[in-house]
Amino acid sequence: MKEMSQKKQLTVNLISGIIAFGFNLIINFFLSPFIVKKLGVEANGFISLANNFITYASLITIALNSMASRFITIQYHQGDRNGAEKYYTAVFTGNIAAAILIFVPAAICIWKLEYLIQIPKNLMMDVKFLFLFIFLNFLVNTAFNVWNVATFVTNKLYLTSLRTMESYILRMGIIVLLFYFFVPTVSYIGIAALAATLFLTAFAYHYKKMLLPDIKYQYKIFDIKVVIELLCAGIWNSINQAGVILLNGLDLLITNIMINPVEMGILAVSKTIPTVIVSLSGTLANVFAPNLTISYARQDAGELKRELKQAIKISSIIVTIPIVILIAFGKPFYALWMPSLDANKLQILSILACFQLIITGGTQCLYNVFTVVNRLKPNAILVLLTGIFNTGIVIALLHFTDWGIYAVAGVSSVFSLIRQLFYTIPYSAKYLNMKWHTFFPDIGIMFCNVAVVSFIGLVIQNYFPVAGWITLLVNSVVTAAIGFIIGYFIILNKSERKAVAGMVRRKMLKKSV
Repeated sequence: MKEMSQKKQLTVNLISGIIAFGFNLIINFFLSPFIVKKLGVEANGFISLANNFITYASLITIALNSMASRFITIQYHQGDRNGAEKYYTAVFTGNIAAAILIFVPAAICIWKLEYLIQIPKNLMMDVKFLFLFIFLNFLVNTAFNVWNVATFVTNKLYLTSLRTMESYILRMGIIVLLFYFFVPTVSYIGIAALAATLFLTAFAYHYKKMLLPDIKYQYKIFDIKVVIELLCAGIWNSINQAGVILLNGLDLLITNIMINPVEMGILAVSKTIPTVIVSLSGTLANVFAPNLTISYARQDAGELKRELKQAIKISSIIVTIPIVILIAFGKPFYALWMPSLDANKLQILSILACFQLIITGGTQCLYNVFTVVNRLKPNAILVLLTGIFNTGIVIALLHFTDWGIYAVAGVSSVFSLIRQLFYTIPYSAKYLNMKWHTFFPDIGIMFCNVAVVSFIGLVIQNYFPVAGWITLLVNSVVTAAIGFIIGYFIILNKSERKAVAGMVRRKMLKKSV
């Protein structure tokens, strides 16, 4: 494999990340209505709830793993191979230990699951097996997670994206085959997820051997002090994740306990598209993370600022498109996609769930700053506090109002938006010795872009109303094209337009694997 320039690597990582996102979007597009039709909206809700339980368990491992890429990358690019190897060994050992420790309490929770959540009797065993396979999937991923550091350290994330696309296809294929040849059950989703993770884990090991052959696991150099250093740095990521769970990760659980499993299923369906949009935003942020870390390691402040502004703009243009389509064509989309459910209700819930992205859609990459400069504590505490307030207010609203799942979906978006505007955006600039308002002009332009393109989409919907999948596709493509054109010529400056044009011209993926 020939070496690529840093700019070319960024382009390949970006394109492959977007393609991987597209695969995931397409698969979810067909999978969700398939599951609702075959098993019912309640069963679909339990799939999302099982994945939420994994985020709860991940609090134990985030502290160790969240900073692994940062420390290993900096040591590696500063020429300290022995230091990188110490961090690698510490993370690998810690992950194996964590997987072993989590197994027993996880097994007990699954065995007694009916005492934790409401489960219809006809779904009892299916849901328990679903949780079992989902947790086995989590334990495998936890034990061997550090192998994924290889593509990050060498800035070759496109390799992971390509394998991720293949894992999506594998997962979908297994689900369809199991549903076709056997009696449909929700546990097949967990089996398919486990198979896909085993596939990705095998390739992660392969890329580790190929890209970082000089970084090896050596128990003799294991140093508990290195583990403690990683935990002390990463504990704030665990606290941050706890806040995120309180903001967004408890919504299905609260709905299940305080309302009912059916409403939980409806909320889960409404979050499908917002979750994909948030995933896209996170994917784009991860694409830019290696370059930011490497620039910081090289103490190149000018390049760091340029890359952050470029990341915000490009991310915003891309994330804006699905948000605008959801705003303009959400109701007819849900009417076609989930004809058995209330399309208007689903659209409102979806917009509430991703409301903060309408204003700050491209700022996800700024969270990388807190990791790069190792200033995680303030952000983590703030996220935790907003999560606590969010949970308390949602529970109060469910008790004293009839807002129901609208309160569950909307309150967290308000808190997230406030935190981003008053902390994430200004303080990510200050931590890099920039003026606090450095990124606000870009955010303002992005918001105006969303408003303008949404208005255009609503006009198109008014004059050419959606009558079926074809008109929905045509309207969406036209709106997306207009959005990209506006973003390209108004949001990007001349050098950024030149860079993006270069991305389009090059056949970036032809030299991959």
